[in-house]
Amino acid sequence: MRVSLQQLDLPTASFSCGPGQGLASVRLTPLYQTQFERSHRAADISFDGLYKETTEHLRTLLQIPTDYAVLFFPGGATAAMDAVLWSLTQDTLSGVDIGAFSHLWCNVLAQRVPGVTRRLVTDGPDFLPQGLPDTKASIVLLTPNETATGVQLPDDYLQQIWDTRGPDTLVAWDTTSCAGGRKLPAGAYDVMLFGLQKCLGAGGGTCGMALSPHAVARARQPKRMVPFFLDLQNALAYTDQFQTLNTPSTINIWMANEACKWMLGRGGIFAMDTLCRQHADSLVNWAQKSPYFKPLISDEKYRSYTTMTLAITHPHVTGAQIARALLETGKPNLADGLKKYRTVAAESIRVACFPFVDPDGIEQYKKLTAVLDEIARQVSVL
Repeated sequence: MRVSLQQLDLPTASFSCGPGQGLASVRLTPLYQTQFERSHRAADISFDGLYKETTEHLRTLLQIPTDYAVLFFPGGATAAMDAVLWSLTQDTLSGVDIGAFSHLWCNVLAQRVPGVTRRLVTDGPDFLPQGLPDTKASIVLLTPNETATGVQLPDDYLQQIWDTRGPDTLVAWDTTSCAGGRKLPAGAYDVMLFGLQKCLGAGGGTCGMALSPHAVARARQPKRMVPFFLDLQNALAYTDQFQTLNTPSTINIWMANEACKWMLGRGGIFAMDTLCRQHADSLVNWAQKSPYFKPLISDEKYRSYTTMTLAITHPHVTGAQIARALLETGKPNLADGLKKYRTVAAESIRVACFPFVDPDGIEQYKKLTAVLDEIARQVSVL
């Protein structure tokens, strides 16, 4: 029996956790207007144009300190994680491994860097970190918002790590799942990575990076031989000219710039934080009444409001059944998202709460939750 959704008003937004919903005006812009054919060395693209403007807008939106270097790193967040590990790690590393993306950084990638002792904090049965990492290691790796489980590190947790760091410790954040949607403690890091494809609604494959003077100094005196592409010295050599080491995706940078302009015009990061909370709250309020779903993270303080993972509570409903029913609608905006993440054992689905999913409120979320309840209702009686 196939699920029938003919009587429902289906949402038009994409709830995928990445690449995320783009800004409406960007989606309607002809490709040639994104400057994709232009050289990244051209003055009106780099130091007199798009790259400089985008850098300044990101600095303002994300409250990046004025003395921090800002650059674009091709290859996305994973490549940027590798660059941070190889260029900035000395002999010790600590971090918080509480989900798929923090595990990628702290474990999968970090164990390949030679001569490094790792001391990691892991999660417990409730997905929350079991204590604080070693704040005296050469570098501390943090993921403020995990996409897979929808857990976040609270502001006071992040601030405590920053306040207790050692004199030669770098604190590094991967904020890909929240940059542009969460108001984080300003300047409480030495390195901040932010993929452009989630809250900012750009394409994958490009990562922004902000580095403190301390991080820049260490990058210029690496501990080990670093592969050319991962050597941050090379990338930093071009920041004063607002250029990049090699050819980036100008389309992604253009999309991020348009997103920044819209966000800043609507009140900046404070307004985006409020909007994402509004989206997340609508899901929580609905789930509290639904017989089929609940937030996977029960502790509100540790629950992300930029990406939400919903546990399925009915024994006869699975994430695969929901994904199949959404695929059968024929609507890519529904088929691409809401899937269970492979590393999460619990039956669940993920929902993006990014700003552009519903920039005017929660109407798209009301339509989504009606669809989810109806799918679960029909599946539960099969």
